Amino acid sequence: MRHELTPPAPSRITTLLADRRGFALEATLIVLVLISVLVGASVAGYVMVQRAGSVDYRGTRVTYAAEAGADAVISQLAQNMTDGILSSADLASITLPSLSGFTFATPTVTAVGATVPRTITYGPFSGLVGLNQQIDIGITATDPANNRAQVVVTANAQSIPLFQFGVFYNEDLEIHNGPTMEFAGWVHTNANLYLTPGSTNFTNFHDLITTPDSLFWQRKNTNYRQPNVRIDDAAGVAQTLNFDSRSNPGQSFVTASNSLFNGRVMTGVSGVQPLRLPLPAGMDPIQLIMPRNGGDDADTRAVKFAWKATAHITVDMAQLNNVNTCAGLTIIGSPLPTAANCALIFSGNDEAFWDGRENIGADVFNINMGALQTWANGNSARDYSIIYITFTNVNTGNVLRDFPVVRISNGSTLLWPVTVSTDRPLYIWGNFNTVGWRPASFIGDAVTFLSPIWTDAAHAVGTHVPGTNWTTPPVPNVNTTMSVYAAIAAGHSATPCDWQRAGCVVTTPPPAVASTSNYGGGLENFPRFLENWSGDDMVYRGSLVSLFQSVYAARRRWNWTTYYNAPDRDWRFDLRFRDPNNLPPGTPVVGSVVQTSFRPVF
Repeated sequence: MRHELTPPAPSRITTLLADRRGFALEATLIVLVLISVLVGASVAGYVMVQRAGSVDYRGTRVTYAAEAGADAVISQLAQNMTDGILSSADLASITLPSLSGFTFATPTVTAVGATVPRTITYGPFSGLVGLNQQIDIGITATDPANNRAQVVVTANAQSIPLFQFGVFYNEDLEIHNGPTMEFAGWVHTNANLYLTPGSTNFTNFHDLITTPDSLFWQRKNTNYRQPNVRIDDAAGVAQTLNFDSRSNPGQSFVTASNSLFNGRVMTGVSGVQPLRLPLPAGMDPIQLIMPRNGGDDADTRAVKFAWKATAHITVDMAQLNNVNTCAGLTIIGSPLPTAANCALIFSGNDEAFWDGRENIGADVFNINMGALQTWANGNSARDYSIIYITFTNVNTGNVLRDFPVVRISNGSTLLWPVTVSTDRPLYIWGNFNTVGWRPASFIGDAVTFLSPIWTDAAHAVGTHVPGTNWTTPPVPNVNTTMSVYAAIAAGHSATPCDWQRAGCVVTTPPPAVASTSNYGGGLENFPRFLENWSGDDMVYRGSLVSLFQSVYAARRRWNWTTYYNAPDRDWRFDLRFRDPNNLPPGTPVVGSVVQTSFRPVF
């Protein structure tokens, strides 16, 4: 009999092994699925990151493009500010650069708020007042994928004008008025300041007084002094000056000024530094009024009035008496009027009158400002906003023969802003710029005020002996008030030396007078006078700046007893000059634009 063998029943171990092999397969499949999911997620995440990175990259690029557009706008603003003024036309003319791959919306360039004057605290113009205007610049850039970025850049446009002082002297400043003088405005000299009025009169200052050197309570050419200098303290209360840099040297001056004037009178010991006005470094300030020179560099040409003139007039002295027919006149930059109009606008006279201050007959080129502006008004080609006058064929061999000067008359009403400049002396005849005020200035070798009642006949050369003095002021009392509203930059006449300083020889006391120190005339005669003004008012509103000594109007120094009596002086800084839009044409100004903030717009 045959027996078949029956396999033994699987053991528990074998069963477990079989079960695990099945689980491993399932687990492997699960792991593979999970890996697939993870790989897919990773791939999807990578794609998303790539896409997000691409979007972020494009967004960054378009933001940088917008910022580049803002930089381009600031660069144009800085270029427009080289003249110190940002006009509405300047803002409207701003354009954006061409940047491949990007387009720009029209920029918004907005002046925010009013111009704010602020004292500059650093740099070469530290101590001056800058006129600050906030500018907001909005730039929007877009790329081909329609990614868009908008930024707003805020900039400060700062201008530093020449005419920001009541008084600025680059050399010693002397103020020794006879009749009472009222002065409002910052008074600064880069050298010494000498103060004392006449015996019964007052000098009243209503604003800050500064010098990096010393203040002396007396005349420069003698030990004469009077106790009638009054300076307002911080509360506007007039306090009488009773000390100076000699009586109170060093810190004691600061202590006395703080006690009496609340520190509103400051000298070198107070920390005052010399102020450099907005002129090219190293430029002789007298070059402001000098004729054109082919060797003038770009910086000099930018401030020299002979180059800035919109109407550069050359007068041939050989034809002076015929300029009313346009003979002897050459005008560059603007058209020469017709002969008929020249007869209304220009006239000339050899030795038209005797200048008692200079002791010489004046050869006068007259400009009727009212007639000139009426002729030029409404015609853009007739741009007589900056007028420069110089002379040819001057007899330099005989100083008593030729004394060419410019005289402005009929200027009480101006139709538009004007600056008159010349390398020669300037005379202002009658009220100027008193009706419908316009920015105006006079720039010359010296400036003289002639009253509304002035006549050449009363000062005729033939009634006077050349080389001698007038024995009395040559006309009756002016008996009227004259007003001039214009900035003045001109030469002054200086007293040569301080009688108390080494090298200044003193003779015959009392009073001790330096033998070489004839009085120059001081600030009270910076705008000069030639008439009997006794008891009459001279009203002046503007800015008095003297950076150099007169070259042509320097035949002799002041001697009031022989040719004039002084007016009562009501002189003030014209606060309108603190607005850069109100500066006279061609005013030397340093301008800059600085970015102050940057922000994206979301």
